[in-house]
Amino acid sequence: MRIVNQLTVMFLGPQGSGKGTQVKILKDYLNDKDPGSVLYFTAGTNLRSFAVGEGYTQEKIRPLISAGKLIPTFISTQLFASRLIGGMHGEEHIILDGFPRTTDQLPDLDSAMKFYERENITVLHITLSDAEAKRRLAGRGREDDTAEGIEERLRWSHDEAEKVNEWFKSNPAYTFITINGEQSIEAVHADIMSALKLS
Repeated sequence: MRIVNQLTVMFLGPQGSGKGTQVKILKDYLNDKDPGSVLYFTAGTNLRSFAVGEGYTQEKIRPLISAGKLIPTFISTQLFASRLIGGMHGEEHIILDGFPRTTDQLPDLDSAMKFYERENITVLHITLSDAEAKRRLAGRGREDDTAEGIEERLRWSHDEAEKVNEWFKSNPAYTFITINGEQSIEAVHADIMSALKLS
């Protein structure tokens, strides 16, 4: 049975903005209503899982992850494409976390949305100040959350990410909505539910 009002939601925003937390809350909400109805792709988690494997490519990207540097587009895009190709059956909600991250990834993302005939695509940009991002990231204790790595990702966030945001804002196929990420988890979730017309 086809799900009524299929959602396609992309979560963007700087690391530390709470995207992963909000993705899980939304995913659980949708799966409670329609079990197994959500296909989701989390760029960071998928990349880190890939990087712990054996292989020449994994060996080359591990130091990039540790330094907080961007991974070459072809790797991130391949992981994204594999998730869709292997997981799509045409009757699901799609939730993307942290993809696309660069303008180079936009054509592949856009072509996938058109190929799978996804409509009413919502881009949720969760905002966060640099000071709050540094505070949150420093407390996570992850390998790539060094002071240098955090600064590198924030520099990228003010450059490449803004170009991605502007592309979505100017494309009529996508609805771009800004969410204040410095609120409580509950308040951010409430804003997301309102933006998606789920409350």
